[in-house]
Amino acid sequence: MGGRAGLSAEPSTQHGSDGIADGVSGDSLDSPRPPFADEDRRRKGSDATVGSSGGSTREKKKGKGLTEGDEDVPDLPNNNLKLVMPAIGLVLFLSALDQTIVATALPTIAEDLKASPSEYSWVGTSYLLASTLQTPINGRVSDIIGRKPMLYAAIIIFTIFSALCGAAKSASWLIIARAFQGLGGGSIIGLTGADSSAADIVPLHKRGTYQGFLGSAWGIAAVLGPILGGLLTEKASWRWCFYINLPTCGIAFALLVFTLKLNPSRKLTFAELNRTFDFLGLALLMAASALLIVGFSRAADFGFGQPATYGVIIAGAVVFLAAIANFLTTKRNAIIPARMFKNRTTAFFLLASTLHAATFLAFNYLLPELLQGLRGDSPIDSGVHLLPFACCVAWMTVVAGQLNSRLRIVRPVAWAGYALAVVAWGLFYGLFKSTVKLGTLEGVLVIGGIGTGLSLQVPMLIIQAAMPLKEMAAATSAWSLTRNMGGSIGLAVYTAILNTNLRSRFVTIEGYGTSFTVPESASGYKALHELPEGPMKDQVLSAFADSFRVCWIVGCAFFAAALLITIPTRSYSLNRARGGQAPTIQPPTDDVDVEAQNGHNQDRDQDQDEKAQERREERDLDPPIGSSASSDRTATDLGEETEISRKGKSAE
Repeated sequence: MGGRAGLSAEPSTQHGSDGIADGVSGDSLDSPRPPFADEDRRRKGSDATVGSSGGSTREKKKGKGLTEGDEDVPDLPNNNLKLVMPAIGLVLFLSALDQTIVATALPTIAEDLKASPSEYSWVGTSYLLASTLQTPINGRVSDIIGRKPMLYAAIIIFTIFSALCGAAKSASWLIIARAFQGLGGGSIIGLTGADSSAADIVPLHKRGTYQGFLGSAWGIAAVLGPILGGLLTEKASWRWCFYINLPTCGIAFALLVFTLKLNPSRKLTFAELNRTFDFLGLALLMAASALLIVGFSRAADFGFGQPATYGVIIAGAVVFLAAIANFLTTKRNAIIPARMFKNRTTAFFLLASTLHAATFLAFNYLLPELLQGLRGDSPIDSGVHLLPFACCVAWMTVVAGQLNSRLRIVRPVAWAGYALAVVAWGLFYGLFKSTVKLGTLEGVLVIGGIGTGLSLQVPMLIIQAAMPLKEMAAATSAWSLTRNMGGSIGLAVYTAILNTNLRSRFVTIEGYGTSFTVPESASGYKALHELPEGPMKDQVLSAFADSFRVCWIVGCAFFAAALLITIPTRSYSLNRARGGQAPTIQPPTDDVDVEAQNGHNQDRDQDQDEKAQERREERDLDPPIGSSASSDRTATDLGEETEISRKGKSAE
């Protein structure tokens, strides 16, 4: 992002057991490469930072905000993380919570507001789509007005429209308010999930710990949303699903206003935004998402038998391919940088994160439906039975962050998560019957929670480490964008699969099929268990369970694909300068005064440094996917990485 700069850090030769090593994996010992380039250089004025690499005078003393291995990077802003991080975690929690809190409240909302079937689904989808739309805009707008004002504005918008959602008098009112609430919530997620909270105030090699904390907030919110929605709906009113945001956002807003400090950054102008922003790419991506969601929503309502349904889905796929073509060819700042498609590590982990989000978010909506339909649970009971899953997701995101930060084990954490998720979804497919015991169900949910928690946030860290620092903010935004888009489309896909299977199975049951409707409310699920005891009731419950088994096997395939495509990726160093960081404006030091006397020589040296660094970054990227070099070059073991790192330093 414009105006961000920093200093290169010497890589450490200490390693974890695999993951992202502190050196970089290379091609061979015969052609050593220096460690992954640390940051893009900026010239002159307030955009320059103290010192430079490659022969320039460096800082002699460790700055106040520096940690071991970061001696040559600028000071971090002095934040009280004990206050800032909980406040950030709280607003992130609330933003993520509103993605799923309506899952168990929707039947009551639809009945109260007399919503049509299409309006029923759009209450949830409008928030997700608006969040997706806001993700790529965050960075650019924050470069114009500043990152803190952007975050504060997002919290205010989210809070105001939460109140309007709670006061809704019609389904249309609620859908529109939910969309604007999603704009605020999506901005909060984008700014707190990566830029403000992690990249600007925490060193990269310690970021895993804090991302684990924020990931746990996300994980808890995603799974507890249906629980709180059911509790508030039964004990108070569905309107409190939205009113609950008002006091909590107020507390978090006050804490951030008085405690959050970020380094200053050069601000863009509206003319620069208009000249560089990829409006076409954003429009194509949103159009593709909308078409795919509408297509699968039609399938959920009417089945896959109608040609119009296939037409809308195919149109969405074509527009999506056009969006990718635009990202690869545009001269503007692409919504998803072209380099992410050419680097197999970023491309495959981006796809894996999308598959993860599609399944994880969809099942946060479907699991309450499963428990209410199969067991006859109330909304509150279904939420309580999901607590082990929620706790495991939250706990394992923290564990994953600790493994990343302390042991530098990164990729194996994601692989273990995907593998456990495959096991869990496979067990659900094999064991899931209408007579399944609650203990068995809970045990498999625990395995699934561990797997999805381990692999929830780690891919973002891998993508950040694999990208040049000047593109890290855009890469992180792309990761958030694809996760949101995957979750939105995944919910529509799984709902279509479930309803289509319910419809095809129920209509074949003698005496029941003629009066079949897909259950859409708590009373509808309860009606399944009020059927007279006998063969028909057994067939109905078996059909309900078997329809979910199709969803389980699709989810198993998604997680298996995520695991397989990420195995041939490479490891990158965590011990590098912070990406996405604004430049630090520091008072002159004696070293800087000496350098300043060189005048134009200093500018010439910086030009040479920039060009040399760009060449190092290009060498450090993977070759284009599908090339012979890409297939031949895989991640080396730790001993090779250490040797390459040492040779790279000696070569410099």
